[in-house]
Amino acid sequence: MTALEAKKPLGPMMSLSLVIGTMIGSGIYFQPSALAPLGWNMAIGWVVSGAGALCLATTFRFLMDGTGAGIQHNIERVVGEVPGFLAMFAYWASGFTSIAALSIAGGSILADFVYEDPSTQSGVVMAFTILGLITAINLVGTRSAGRMQVTSVVIKLVPLLLVIGALAWALIDSQPVQRVAPKPIEIDGISGAVALTLFAFLGFEAASVPVNKIRNPGRNIPVALIGGTTFVLVIYLLVSLGLMLLVPWQDVASSTSPVSDALGAVLGPVAGSLVALCILVSVAGCANGLLLIGADCTYAMALRKEMPQFLALTSGNGVPYWGVIVQSVIVGVFIIGNTFRGLTGMFTFLALLTTGGVLVFYFLATVAAIKDNRKRARCPVMALGIVFTGLAAYGSGLEVVLWVFVLLAIGLVVRGLCRRATLPSADTRMA
Repeated sequence: MTALEAKKPLGPMMSLSLVIGTMIGSGIYFQPSALAPLGWNMAIGWVVSGAGALCLATTFRFLMDGTGAGIQHNIERVVGEVPGFLAMFAYWASGFTSIAALSIAGGSILADFVYEDPSTQSGVVMAFTILGLITAINLVGTRSAGRMQVTSVVIKLVPLLLVIGALAWALIDSQPVQRVAPKPIEIDGISGAVALTLFAFLGFEAASVPVNKIRNPGRNIPVALIGGTTFVLVIYLLVSLGLMLLVPWQDVASSTSPVSDALGAVLGPVAGSLVALCILVSVAGCANGLLLIGADCTYAMALRKEMPQFLALTSGNGVPYWGVIVQSVIVGVFIIGNTFRGLTGMFTFLALLTTGGVLVFYFLATVAAIKDNRKRARCPVMALGIVFTGLAAYGSGLEVVLWVFVLLAIGLVVRGLCRRATLPSADTRMA
């Protein structure tokens, strides 16, 4: 390893944790409730969505040139600067809406611990507490944010692995399992399961965004993209099957926290509180990873003079600190600005807006990969990636699509102003 490589803060474990930690947020803890009435269509839905995410992850791997210069560099080298900027700006915007949604989810959990009768206002206060914590961690340094990511991944996996362990024990001990919902396997059921599960795979792209921060990018980025996505797919599928076979499907469907309830039935009531803490760590860790990536997005765009130049400034340990601060401020504005929707309404709207922005990023990256492709064997994988993106876009809804267009228009205005501000004056050119 060269001295330059050794200075890069994210090694293989942190790169892999960045992907896994960004993908596993709060969805797997709550989605089984909506999936339970679909019976075995649920398992097929997880497989289809996971296959789509893997196709996109593989497509990203095809596009990356192994330099570690980041996904914007790779998009713009194939399809031009403007598409590269729109992809990165959309991804950055989706990041701060996602951080806001995750902070709200974590804030509502934290408020349940702190207050006897938590209100929307108390949940917002706790959301700002979480936001302040992850902002401080990211300002300390990229390695500190990476260490938190590894730690949060370990903690968030504990309750999920306990569910998988309980399932394995029941099967080994030949214990009777529950019947799944009596819904026949059919296209409508599968498509419904896909619509519910495909959003849980957002975040696999996390390792492709950082600029020159991942050691040995030619090896570690593909491993993080494909290995992390595969690992999460297996976890999602086994946990969902575990809940369906260990707990009556009617109980799963009516539960507000099926993982907590399932482990409570096996391990006792104290397990519910422990799982709630793990979910809190899970959403905080996911938000932490997104804040780290978002600051790198602004850094990459500022280097290209597409964002204000102060966002390219870094501290002595390489942190683009203004990118961290600006994104945290915008997240705070989103949290306050959406309080009229209530905590549940805020989370739902921001989560959908997140998906809309990410899909612009996925689409443009896939188009770049297709244009850059010279091997026919790769075409089916990339075609399936486009289909996956289309399904997700259809499920986002018209309101989200319109908001995404507004965000992209704002981005183009910002880019134009920044480019104009950095052009030399007429007098300078004449001199």
